[in-house]
Order: sequence, then structure tokens, then C-alpha cells
Amino acid sequence: MRPRPVSCRAGFTLLEVMIVVGIAALILAISVPFVERTFKRDAVYRAVHVVEDAILNARATAIFNNTATDLVIRPEDRSIQVRASAVPAPSSMSLNADGGVEEGDLDRQGRSAAVRDFSRHAPKPFSGTLEDDVTIELLDVNFQEYRDEEEARVRFHPNGTSDEFTIVMKIGTAAVRKITLDVVTALPTLEILR
Repeated sequence: MRPRPVSCRAGFTLLEVMIVVGIAALILAISVPFVERTFKRDAVYRAVHVVEDAILNARATAIFNNTATDLVIRPEDRSIQVRASAVPAPSSMSLNADGGVEEGDLDRQGRSAAVRDFSRHAPKPFSGTLEDDVTIELLDVNFQEYRDEEEARVRFHPNGTSDEFTIVMKIGTAAVRKITLDVVTALPTLEILR
């Protein structure tokens, strides 16, 4: 007598496929809000990062180059640039016995050799743009509003100080961030408003 062949099941039933698809849909539905919050958080981080990087670059450029440096913000196109001022700051000049400046110690910009050597380590000029979903709600320099102006200039000085500066940015529909400068140290402070 011959044994009966054993039947092999090759495939899934419709019920098994429906259960797997249902579990995958449930996991996707649970993860969508998390992914959405992550993208919003990244947009907020990028906006704050651009402004803080520009501030720190302007401060470092002013100190390293021993010259006043401007942080230029154009609210209309949301661009931010760091520009060294055309007028050099007073440098530490060595005086001779008559009280005059030693001619050989200074270059054409009035900088001493020590300052020239130090300034070659200065940071590269910064240029950046805030993304399209960023709205500048407040742009205040020395207690004057510049949000509706063509540009705002924040001056950074070689001694590490700066003008008064406050910017409030609305990022997307929910996040609002405020960045202010400490005029004594020219360092930014971030405040989460919403």
C-alpha cells in the first residue's frame, strides 16, 4: 500500500494578511504625530541656530579683527550677514619717548603686528537665510523697531560688547522664540515664548 502524500501549505490566508496590514496601519497611525513633531522641532532648531551662529560669528570677527563688525539682517528676504566695518577700531599703539606713535609698529589700518598675527585666525564671514516658514515678529536694535525696514544693523565692538538686540521669530504655526543679546558680553540668550 502506498502512503498518502502530505499536502504542503504554500502561502498565507487572507485573514493573516489582513491582520499584518492592520498592525502596520496602527503603528503608522501612532508614529505620524511623533514624526510631525520631530520635523517641527528641527525647523525651530535650524532657525535659532542660524541667528545664534551669526551672532557668535559677528562677535568673534570683531574681537579677532580688532574692528567693529555689523550683523546685517534683512527682514524682507530673511537673510543674515556678518560684515566687518570699514572703519578700524582704535588699536593698542606703542608710543615713543615723545608720546608719538611708532611708525614701524602699525600697518595701513592702524593695527599692530600682534593684532595682525592674531587676526589671521579670525572666523570666515557668515551668511545665512532663515527658512520660508519663519516670520520675524520683532526686530529691535537699540530699542528701535526694524521689522518693516529694509535692513537692521547690530554693531559688535572689539572689546566684546554690542548694541542692544532682540529678535522674536515665529516658526511654523506654533513655535515662537526670542533671542536677545547681553550688551556687555554680546552673547545671545534664547527664550521660548511658545
